[in-house]
Amino acid sequence: MAYSKNLKNQKIICIGLTCLDIIQTCTFYPPEDSDHRSVDYKWQRGGNSSNTCTVLSLLGSSCEFLGVLSKEEHIDFLKNDMKKYNIDFSNCPEVEGHRCPISTIILSLSTGTRTILHYNPDLPEITLENFGCLKLKNCSWIHFEGRNITQVLAMMETIEKYNKFIKCMNKQADKIINKQFTGITVSLELENPLRELLLLLPYANIVFISKDFAQSRGCDNMDEILENIGARARPGTILICAWGDRGAMARAPDGTIVKSPAFPPEIIVDSLGAGDTFNAAVIHYLNKVKISAENEENDSLNNPIETSNLSFAKFNDPNVLQAAIIYGCHVAGAKIGMKGYDGLTDYK
Repeated sequence: MAYSKNLKNQKIICIGLTCLDIIQTCTFYPPEDSDHRSVDYKWQRGGNSSNTCTVLSLLGSSCEFLGVLSKEEHIDFLKNDMKKYNIDFSNCPEVEGHRCPISTIILSLSTGTRTILHYNPDLPEITLENFGCLKLKNCSWIHFEGRNITQVLAMMETIEKYNKFIKCMNKQADKIINKQFTGITVSLELENPLRELLLLLPYANIVFISKDFAQSRGCDNMDEILENIGARARPGTILICAWGDRGAMARAPDGTIVKSPAFPPEIIVDSLGAGDTFNAAVIHYLNKVKISAENEENDSLNNPIETSNLSFAKFNDPNVLQAAIIYGCHVAGAKIGMKGYDGLTDYK
């Protein structure tokens, strides 16, 4: 797929949590009350939005993470790791007197499963005031973890107001300078089984629905959860659900359902972060399509005779959406066949 070389305002911002992952790899999951040796051990930066940024950066997207950082001893590890992956964290508030969230993870080589014990006693969440530090004009996409619902709702409302302003600007820009300004796409991750998350649906353009969230609502397959959430989302919302070895399914704005099979590796090595990888790959793909189409549209405004008959692919087209989830499944499948994320640069 060819993308425009001149991509402006393309930054993707992910808002949520980062934590320290302490990972023990075992040949099999240890029985309770046993003394069991692991075959590998490492520290890794974790958290859904943080992981999403890692994958976005490896795939070639410019990204920023916004989340609260604890000033305890682990902060340098987290910061240095974000620097390693070229993730902007300059607007992250740092707080004292609160401990860094920790996830202790057991990876089983025999089954490919990951078991997570998460500790996060009292770290504050991102607020609307923190959100106000962002330069919205520099970004194309903002992705939210489904958490801190009251504050996230206020942030989404702020973006909606910003997009309305951009729409008005574009009406004037067409007449004055033949240029279009980029609005912000909002995506939302529904993972934690909290009914209150549904309050955020009216403000999301794209919703990623996890298998766990689907099952918490009594849905046993992707068809059921897309219908369930579709009945509550505003018209035109793109819904996407990945379901492990069943692949992924999405509903386009016109109601068309598109599917992708899973692309598992020969051997499952590390399934930690597979869902975050899928989400990041889809966002990366769709954001590139969006920016490329908008740049071409700006070019057409400057060359109306030569380009007036061109049809520009928008990321809400069912064929583009299907290509995006197929790409997401390919990248997620590759991820679970490797340790960590670094090998994903091959999938740019």
